[in-house]
Amino acid sequence: MEKILGLRRRDPRTPFDHVPFHDPGIPDISSVPAFLFWIGKSQWWIITTGTFFGIIAFSSLAVMPGFLGKGIQAIADHNQADVNRWALTIMCVGVIQSIAGVLRHRRALGGWVVAATRLQQIITRKAASLGADLPRLVSTGEVVSVNSNDVERVARAFDLIPRLSGAIISFIFVSVILIQSSPTIGWLVVLGVPLMSLGIAPIIKPLQAREAFQRKKLSDASNLAADTVAGLRVLRGIGGEDVFIARFKSASQEVRAAAVRTARMRSFLEGLQVILPGALILGVIYIGGNLVVSGDLKIGALLSFYGYSAFLVLPLKVLTESAQRITSATVSARRVINLLSITTINNWGLNESPNPHEILHDGKSGLKIFPEEFLAIVSDDPLLADELCDRLGGFIEADQVYLGALPLTTFTRDSIRRAIYSQEKDPAILSGTIGSIFSVSHTGRLSIDDALQASSAQDILDSLEGEGLDAEVVERGRTLSGGQRQRLSLARTLYVDAPIMVLDDPTSAVDAHTESRIASRLLDIRKGRTTVVFTNSPLILDKADRVVLLVQGENHAEGVHSQLLANSQAYRDLVTRGA
Repeated sequence: MEKILGLRRRDPRTPFDHVPFHDPGIPDISSVPAFLFWIGKSQWWIITTGTFFGIIAFSSLAVMPGFLGKGIQAIADHNQADVNRWALTIMCVGVIQSIAGVLRHRRALGGWVVAATRLQQIITRKAASLGADLPRLVSTGEVVSVNSNDVERVARAFDLIPRLSGAIISFIFVSVILIQSSPTIGWLVVLGVPLMSLGIAPIIKPLQAREAFQRKKLSDASNLAADTVAGLRVLRGIGGEDVFIARFKSASQEVRAAAVRTARMRSFLEGLQVILPGALILGVIYIGGNLVVSGDLKIGALLSFYGYSAFLVLPLKVLTESAQRITSATVSARRVINLLSITTINNWGLNESPNPHEILHDGKSGLKIFPEEFLAIVSDDPLLADELCDRLGGFIEADQVYLGALPLTTFTRDSIRRAIYSQEKDPAILSGTIGSIFSVSHTGRLSIDDALQASSAQDILDSLEGEGLDAEVVERGRTLSGGQRQRLSLARTLYVDAPIMVLDDPTSAVDAHTESRIASRLLDIRKGRTTVVFTNSPLILDKADRVVLLVQGENHAEGVHSQLLANSQAYRDLVTRGA
């Protein structure tokens, strides 16, 4: 586990609650309590000041019934001086309560915003550190759900700390006053409120379980929605959108049913918040009324007791709300921890200097890639070809791939990413300008125009809104054709100009004339570099220095394209498709 760091020394030029953070810190994910405590400790100043104002605000409310009782008693005794004195006192306490309440609310919201921002930065940093491993380990819908809904629920637990602290302190304060004034009523109230809290406690565990189940169903529905939207074009092409819509409707109904079950438990809890305090107040009025009739209690004191009892409903509601918030925060914190606990697929080393001029060797298939060669690979199994492409790029089983005599896992991940660039079959295109798409690390040997020319992608700029590199590409390049997206992705890859480049079927969506131009230009632009292309296209295979035929994921035959056509029936069937 990562070393847990304490509070960072803050920059004296910035406030404690300055967001976003330059460094959000490393959370303690050993357990849910430790995780929540770490978040609280990281913003102790906000919580401390908010708690101070919360105690002042609640204490001001707590003393108000006693002052009102004194004022009422002064009216009953026709003592104008006392009436004026208590009226002024009540006004001053009200002003203090209002100011403290506003400041408490501001700090509570600050705690919520700071906690949410810190968690979102930590989750974003985790996603960035996982890199290409992230979509292989967790679904997109899960990441989105955790980074929005679960983060907010965890953060809202820190919103209530000032109120909860004020509620507990004021409850103790009022309890002491009640017991000293009238032990009978005092003990009724002091014991009644905790008993009501104990009556609510058995509901918390089932509520937590139902909430966890609801969150899981919501995550499943989000995953299904993301998959459906991403594959909408394909679904429409095969007429499968109705099937997926029906699946999403079913998933939505499951979310609704889970939410209803959770809401039933919540509504029962809300009902108890009304019934139990109401019963307590009725008991106070009944016993207090009898004491007034018997002459053991003055009318002003009875009104004070009623006010105290009514006030104690507020701490009880805060305690109940806290139980709900903590339940939600616990469930959500566990989901956040699960995401933060994900580790990379490969255990990378510390060597920062891979030599791209060494032989790249895949131990699983027996494939050897020699420096500065243009190698084409033909595979009888597309899935095994995709796995090999991922292995060569160091995305999976990198310990089985060797650069020279050393496994890829001997090196740092960043150094391997700089040495070997692997383009998957369907690379993602982010929204933005053409210029922003090419805002990637590169050697500087090639210009963007060079890359666009080699991939035959110059015409794409003319089809977009904007001029030249300012032309806009929408999300996922959905306004582009499949061939345009493929050529634009290839141009970005070529611009990186990595020493070793692995391309998985980079021309499958382009026409034969364009593919012929790309094949020739690819050979020219990659001279002096190592290039591996997974393809069945004769136009590219004919340009390769060497072609390897993989059967069942293993090296079956190799040579130049013409030799394999003449000597291998398996190769001929794959390349010519039996023609």
